[in-house]
Amino acid sequence: MNKPLSRKIEFLGGWRASLIRLKFMISLGKHIFQRKKYPLFRLRPSKGGLVSTLQVLEDLKLKKIVKFNNCYYFSLTTPRWPSSPFSRMIARGGLNIKAAGTPLKSQIDIAILAITRKCNYDCKHCYEHFNLADEDTVPVERWKEIIKDIQKIGANIIAFSGGEPMLRYEGLIEMLESGNKSLSEFHIYTSGHGVTAERALELNEAGLSASAIGLDDVNPKRHDTLRGFKESYKEALQAIIYFQEASVLTYINLCLTKDLIRSGDLRKYFELAKDFNVGAIRFLKPKPCGGYLFEDRGELFSEEDRRVTTEFFIEANEAKKYRDYPLISYEDYVEAPERLGCMMGGHTHFHIDSLGNVEPCVFLPVSFGNITEEDFLDIYKRMREAIPAPLHKQCPSIYLAEKIRARRNKGEVLPVPYRDIETEWQQMLEKT
Repeated sequence: MNKPLSRKIEFLGGWRASLIRLKFMISLGKHIFQRKKYPLFRLRPSKGGLVSTLQVLEDLKLKKIVKFNNCYYFSLTTPRWPSSPFSRMIARGGLNIKAAGTPLKSQIDIAILAITRKCNYDCKHCYEHFNLADEDTVPVERWKEIIKDIQKIGANIIAFSGGEPMLRYEGLIEMLESGNKSLSEFHIYTSGHGVTAERALELNEAGLSASAIGLDDVNPKRHDTLRGFKESYKEALQAIIYFQEASVLTYINLCLTKDLIRSGDLRKYFELAKDFNVGAIRFLKPKPCGGYLFEDRGELFSEEDRRVTTEFFIEANEAKKYRDYPLISYEDYVEAPERLGCMMGGHTHFHIDSLGNVEPCVFLPVSFGNITEEDFLDIYKRMREAIPAPLHKQCPSIYLAEKIRARRNKGEVLPVPYRDIETEWQQMLEKT
């Protein structure tokens, strides 16, 4: 397999990153005097403003900046800078990270839409495991309406997932074309199955900003076993090449496994990502949901696995020897209780599953309503009221896992309606 011929992605660290941040700060100075255009822009740390946000990025080890097509990416949940979506984010308080849960941050970082139930893979870790089927439930026209609603309330990024979104390709193109590219960026989460050079170009032309490829191992056999599909490893790497040749920013979604960590191959994986010049890697800790719902949490990913991963994440983002390597984003580290806390339910992210259920997080199958039955904005309001602020406590997917497993064991369908779990939900919010 040929690697990408061009290297359009650069990684800026040290003094180069400091220079870009200084340039960024200077460019934002004008917003102080443009209150009508940027009503929620704040500098003061006491208001959760820009100064505290820059410190948060330092604390979260996001010190490296990704440069692609003459624009800069500070994280996987912010649009490229400079751009119209970035300006919209500023206007709606998207830079006020520490003000989540207050009127000073009305912008969602990322909305993930599972636009299809179809998938040819049989991934052990799939969070849509119980929803997969051969026929889709939510019509393309309804998804297009939802995109408009999400852009009304404000979202940095709208990401299309599944199932495998490439298996609803014509609809995917329609959805991309329907979205306002000046308000949000559009990403795709794909295994790589169904991606061709021609389709990558068409997706770019339709407005795709970035592609996240699911690549879970550096060992092809382990990868194919986890994904339940022969040649899945090869398809993922080929898709990276196709998207890069189409000038689409490419990054990797990695669902961490004990096999990868305990084999000692995490550094080899990092080398592979560098060789393929991806912009970033998102580390995803396995959670007790979907295909992993009935797995023992300690067996799935131990505290030692977590320690090894965290130490590597910090080293990879900070060590001088890794300055020219991809940025790593580790959401389990970012949303730990002692840091930002769980930002589900629209504080930074939320999910709509392939059946149309609005859920706080891809890893938490609790539905606040279905977009085929109700107005999305009403459902979203209900969800936000149930999650008034970030949760600085145990991950909700872990806290509620036993309740969700018990329902499934009784033969009840998932996700769990919020009204059926409201008592446990309130106990979770109150628990210290």
